[in-house]
Amino acid sequence: MTDAVAHFHRLLDLLDVEREAEKEENKQELDRWPIELREQMGKTVTRLVIDRLDSGVAGIPLLSVSRPPSPAEELAPFHAMDAGDLVRVVFADGHPPAEGTLYEVDDHRAVVALNEPLFEPPAGKCEIDLLGSDATYKRMRRALSIARDAPQGRLADLRDVLLGIAEASLGPTPDLTFFDEALNRWQRDAVRSCLAARDVAVVHGPPGTGKTTVLVEVIRQGVAFGQKVLASAPSNIAVDNMLEKLLRSGVKVVRLGHPARTLEELRHATLHARLEEDPESDAMRELDGERERLSLKLLRARQYGGMTFEEEKACRKEVRRLWKEAREIERDIGRRLIQAADVVLATHGGLGRIIANEKFDMAVLDEASQATEPLSWIPIVLARKLVLAGDPLQLPPTIYSKEAAKDGLAMTLMERLMPDLPDPARTLLRVQYRMHADIMRFPSERFYDGKLEAHESVATHTADELPGVLTTPLTERPLTFVDTAGTGFSEVWNELLDSRENEGEARVAMKIWEDLAAAGVQPRQAAVITPYNAQAKLLRTMAPRGLEINSVDGFQGREKEVILVSLVRSNEKGEIGFLSDTRRMNVALTRARRCLVVIGDSATLARHPFYEAFLAHVDAHAEHTSAWEWLKG
Repeated sequence: MTDAVAHFHRLLDLLDVEREAEKEENKQELDRWPIELREQMGKTVTRLVIDRLDSGVAGIPLLSVSRPPSPAEELAPFHAMDAGDLVRVVFADGHPPAEGTLYEVDDHRAVVALNEPLFEPPAGKCEIDLLGSDATYKRMRRALSIARDAPQGRLADLRDVLLGIAEASLGPTPDLTFFDEALNRWQRDAVRSCLAARDVAVVHGPPGTGKTTVLVEVIRQGVAFGQKVLASAPSNIAVDNMLEKLLRSGVKVVRLGHPARTLEELRHATLHARLEEDPESDAMRELDGERERLSLKLLRARQYGGMTFEEEKACRKEVRRLWKEAREIERDIGRRLIQAADVVLATHGGLGRIIANEKFDMAVLDEASQATEPLSWIPIVLARKLVLAGDPLQLPPTIYSKEAAKDGLAMTLMERLMPDLPDPARTLLRVQYRMHADIMRFPSERFYDGKLEAHESVATHTADELPGVLTTPLTERPLTFVDTAGTGFSEVWNELLDSRENEGEARVAMKIWEDLAAAGVQPRQAAVITPYNAQAKLLRTMAPRGLEINSVDGFQGREKEVILVSLVRSNEKGEIGFLSDTRRMNVALTRARRCLVVIGDSATLARHPFYEAFLAHVDAHAEHTSAWEWLKG
């Protein structure tokens, strides 16, 4: 037991170091960047007019703000903010700053769902800052403490297995009738393994191999056996991917988390939406309506007078009482809805108090290789057994503290478990349904021992087979490397963004895109990705409307028919920085379905053995061209 205590104490200490590093990073951004730059980057929006304060689903306060467009502005105010972002609202009228979530966003208007009510509605102007939140850190600390202190019982047994103190065990392989008859051999083996596991099973899912499809089958089978399932992931998009497939299956589901962080077409499955539909919520709505009436009365009294100090004090007290009573009703209804569901879905960090006392037969964790171990323990402490799915050979979790990462926080639970689990408890999915075989070949050989297979439906598909796309040297080839060596396009350091950019390489990327567009490739079918945020920002200033520009990290888990990759690094010393983390390149090389164009300086890249091997692969199996071909005109 001493080893378990030491393990969790170490994780708690690392968590404290990481949280302080994140806070310092946010603080440095606020201190280092002038507000004009923050606004240009989309980190802050100023001079916002407060339009109104409404009450949304389940009494959530909704603050509507706007800023009329200005002819002098090159970018719209909210150009870098999205629904679901955590923000702070700073009021000009003296109200204390309020935190919340962006609920709706367009170019010049936003609605912020506030975490707490504003008992006196604000007036005038405000600004909005992007920020992080302490809530997830508190939940991680709580989960680690619960796991550490469990004296006996199922959680203690599961903890000991996950720490290697006890061995994982499997029961008999169940005889299954698969709901999804299209599952391939490896996917079926993975489902059987997950259901047979008494403690933990791991599904290793390389790009395009359908790990989410496997997890959905595991969940449906679990429900068919009478189990209550918790499905969780570190990102909202991964949770929504599971939710979308489960809704089509007819399983009773409920999605936790703010509706703004859920895809619009899936919001009807959120707990907030189910609360709104519940007949017992009428009492809650009546209390919220009375609270809004009194809040408006307070606002008018503040603006025009008409209330004594004692009357205002009594009114504020009543507003708070109404809020508290409505939220108690809301929590009671919410718990009932959760208990009635077969499957509860949420991000790891979104598993809050309303679910803290629930118990599940199985927790299914997607993107397990992208969650730190402390984050993974939030759902684990709620379940009797665990299924992990992910790919440790793609990008790891984002960690702010180099010290914490070095001391063990970078090691995910999935990575730690995989070497010691018995073979039946871990499965490698091998058939991929995304990439042309020639795009797949190098990542398969370098990362997966050559075990990946391209399904016949994708093995030979090319971009010129898309409707309306002409056959050109680019569209008929699955893989092309465009070499900028000898062009003089050197990288530069962008101090403000703390990142690198390469303007010449960006121009080449846009020239290549023009050729693809001229051949009939539509912007929605393509994306340009790069490892460097400064390069992504530069590319956005050059790209036409509709063509997605993103970082490699931001595009993980995504795919497009056509992908252009700008590698940026070009210098005489042959330094490639964090490109040496080849997991980033694994992600970059596996996003394209039909056409992958990689742009880089072979003279710089080839000094690293991975990129030397990639260039040799291109020379043997693909097309190696010079950037000069796109610079002639």
